Amino acid sequence: MSKDLRVAIVDDEPLAAERLAQLVSDVPGFQVVMQAANAKEAFAMIEAQSPDLVLLDISMPGEDGLSLARRLQHVARPPAVVFCTAFDQHALQAFDVRAIDYLLKPIRRDRLKESLLRVQQVLQARVQEASKAFVATSVGGVIRRIALEDIHYLQSDEKYTVAYHRGGEHVLDQTLKELEAQFPDQLIRIHRNCLVNPLQMTELRRDSEGHVWAVLKEIDVPLEVSRRCAGDLKGWFKGN
Repeated sequence: MSKDLRVAIVDDEPLAAERLAQLVSDVPGFQVVMQAANAKEAFAMIEAQSPDLVLLDISMPGEDGLSLARRLQHVARPPAVVFCTAFDQHALQAFDVRAIDYLLKPIRRDRLKESLLRVQQVLQARVQEASKAFVATSVGGVIRRIALEDIHYLQSDEKYTVAYHRGGEHVLDQTLKELEAQFPDQLIRIHRNCLVNPLQMTELRRDSEGHVWAVLKEIDVPLEVSRRCAGDLKGWFKGN
């Protein structure tokens, strides 16, 4: 990664946050772009600014850091998370929410640098992996790749699978079942005839008749969620 990684610091102790920001600034390749003192403020800022990494305290007034980290897994561009806390008893829970590292206060300069370099390596690996994720479509003898991250959802009827993506829509040769098996972590089923990119989903809605609908960021019309898939989808939204 050639550009600096953008760092958010979330800590309700101003002195601890400022010291951490100074330590980060001493490590080449990292830039602190935001600081927040509680989970509510942090979540709004992270959604708006999409930092690459969040250095996150656990014990804070209101929502704690573990709960915030769980919610951050479902934003459009989930950041890497490193916990910075005075308590060691939450380490197992921290890795359950996919934290890259767990640092104990007072944070040592060399330990933080080690952690930041680990984050750098993990994010680089994610970029390389994402670049390999694509589906292919053949139009008029021309084969075109569609990056999986650009896909909103995939829908099928009896004969075709159609990819709806940022560049339009294209018919694919693969079935939904094949695509679901190929990309189990990048696509989620909401109906027998529909897979969605979970990072595109913003909310679930239930109408007056009890039907559940998935709302996607860049799609005007909500997509119907089958009763069979509704339970798993609600669990995904809650981070279970």
